[in-house]
Parts: sequence; structure tokens; C-alpha cells
Amino acid sequence: MVNVRDHGAAGDGATDDTRAIQAAVDAVRDGGGIVFFPPGTYLTGRVTLHSRVHLRGSGGDATILRLRPGSNSAILESDGYAGLTGTGSSDGITLFSVRDLTLDGNKAQNPDGGYGLRLYGYGYELTEVIVFNCRNDGIVSEWGPIGALPAPSHQMEARLHAVRTHGNDGHGVNFHGPHDSMFLNCLTFENGAAGFRLAGDSMGTLMVNCHAWGIKQNVSFDLAATGISCMNCYADLSGGVGVRISRNDCRWIGGMVLGYNNTDPHPEIGVQFVPGVQPDEPSGCLIDGKVVNCGTAAVDFGADRGLSSVRLSLSQPGAQDDRGRPVPGSGRGWIGTPAPTTQVEITQGLGHPDKNLVIRPAFDLRAQATPSRPGDSSVRLFAREVGGRTQLCAMFPSGAIQVMATEP
Repeated sequence: MVNVRDHGAAGDGATDDTRAIQAAVDAVRDGGGIVFFPPGTYLTGRVTLHSRVHLRGSGGDATILRLRPGSNSAILESDGYAGLTGTGSSDGITLFSVRDLTLDGNKAQNPDGGYGLRLYGYGYELTEVIVFNCRNDGIVSEWGPIGALPAPSHQMEARLHAVRTHGNDGHGVNFHGPHDSMFLNCLTFENGAAGFRLAGDSMGTLMVNCHAWGIKQNVSFDLAATGISCMNCYADLSGGVGVRISRNDCRWIGGMVLGYNNTDPHPEIGVQFVPGVQPDEPSGCLIDGKVVNCGTAAVDFGADRGLSSVRLSLSQPGAQDDRGRPVPGSGRGWIGTPAPTTQVEITQGLGHPDKNLVIRPAFDLRAQATPSRPGDSSVRLFAREVGGRTQLCAMFPSGAIQVMATEP
């Protein structure tokens, strides 16, 4: 372990600590090691990260790395980033980590650009990191679709845990790989573009218990890579889109989208299907959750290409004008038309038939033994075979059975 103070870093918020921090990083570059930052504010330009080097702060905002005025760069950047970005290469740094510190992009004094982290690499960890106030994106991560994995870990996935990004002019997290990565308990808010954007080679990434909110963000969760899964995540917005899907096989399960019943100046939509890279995208997606108070509509099926399942519980009262009167056409259950092969179950209770939509593509109802009676005020449909012919039947709470159709 090395201490940045031992290499001349002042951490007083005024001294340029770039060379001292880089010297500490380079001191453990060959064999790997930990670079420790005692409490303080470290003014710095770009610091280059290397494989197996681990940056450790003193927790939260006790350790702040602030971008030096006029740097217009990333605060932390992986070695070789400029030459690797956009190439799809399997090169890049690996087995490094950053934790327990804050990155301040100082955008007022870096008007021409600035990022918290720009990474081209794999098998890394970000834990308890705060990234805010950047002129561009808070975090940019990228890697190629496949590559040789280093022993003994054989790990390509990145792991982001309790990472917070906010107040950045671009995306909070702009993630283009490595694929199959994991986000856990992460938060992003009040960014200029999307909160979480997953695109490029980030396919197969899993997000659990993540939250995106804000008035400025135009999209909370932008799922622009194949097979992104969001479990128990929460989009909280005032205008914009909660979950935008443009690729195949994405999942939003057990999550919630909460709007502000806002319709002006921008539409407010819970879940939106938009055109993808290929003509058949997005398709094969699984949506299961709740949408509340989205002023325009809970779901926009405009670019749905089919084979998806959309199951949502709604609370969509619609917007009101300044005199408390309902705004016509607001708070709709859905806009656009689901593809013929998409299964839909959108419900807002029996009192709102205009906001309920149930579509079941053709299915087989297999013959079975006579089922048990349904509950009160219910009907149970089933198929049975009598005399070699199949019957479609309805059973009522009394146990009475009505034959609805018999095989000719």
C-alpha cells in the first residue's frame, strides 16, 4: 500500500496534486497494490489507471478528487483509453478497483469537457463511489464483446456496488461493457441525459435494486443492449421516460415507474419501446411491474416488434390543469399498438375499463380432470375429453358446468 501524501499530495483543494497522485499510482503499477487517499480534497488533472491498481479513499465525501480548472478531461482514465475506445478490442486494463471516494467534475471551471471515470477494461470493481458535477458523463465504461480472461480470476464482468452519479450534463452512467456485468444498489439522479444508459457491448448486464430519478433526466433507464435485466429497480421522473427499450430480450421485473402527472413540455411515459439497430428490435422482452402517475401514458408500444410479455398494474389518474380539472387525453394506459405476438395484461381495476388491456395470443388449453370449484364471482375455464371428443367448459362457483363448445 502507498499513501498519496507520501508522494507529495497536499489534499488541500488548492495545490495541483496531479503529479503526486500519478506517482503513487505508478509506484504500484508493476506488481499491483493499493493507493490510499487520506481525507482531503485533491485538485487533479487526468490520472491514468493501470491493471491491478486499487484506489481507496476514506469514505464518502471525506476524500474528494476534484478536476483541476481548465483540464477538460476525465479525472480517472484507464491506460490506453483514447486508442481503444470504439475499437471493440479485447485489450484494456483489468482487475482494478476504485472505492470510498468522490469525484467532482468541477464543470463550472471545465466548460469544454469533463468526466468522472473513462474506462476501457474488464473485471473491475467500483464500490461506494460518488461521481457528480461533470461537464459530460459521470462514468463511461467500454470493452469488446469477448477476450482472453486473466488467471486466476477468469472474470470479465465489472461489478458496480453503491455507486452514485448526479448533476452531470451527460449520462449518469454510460455503460458499453464489459458484458454480463452487475449493478447493485446504485443511484443516479438529476443528470442531463439518461440516468443509466446500457448500450454497445454491455449485453447480459444485470441491475438489482437500482434507482434513477430526476427532473432533468430525459430517460431513467435506457436499455439499448441485448438481454439487459433490471430486477426491483425504480424510476422516478417528472417528464421523460422511465424505461426505454430498443433491443431484444430485455427484462424489467418487479420494478416501479413513478411519474409526476406531467404532460408539458415533454411527454411522460412509463415504459417505451423504440426502434432498435435491427428491423426486428425490440422483441422478446419481459415487463412485469407497476406504473403510477405517468402523465402521457403508462406504456408506449410504438416500436414493439412482438414476442414480448407486458404485465403491468397501473394507477393513472391523469394530469390536472391549474383549476383542478382533468386534462383530456392524459394518464392513458397505453399508446401505440402491441405487435400481434405480444402478450399484454395492463390493468387498473374493474372501474377503469379504458385503462385495461388484455391480449393473449393463441394458446392450447389441454384436457384435464375436472378442476375444483372457483371462488365467488368467478368462472373457471377448462378443457375435458368426453366420449373421445374435446369439450371447452366453464365451471361456476356452485359447481355447475356449462359446455361452451364440443369438438365436431
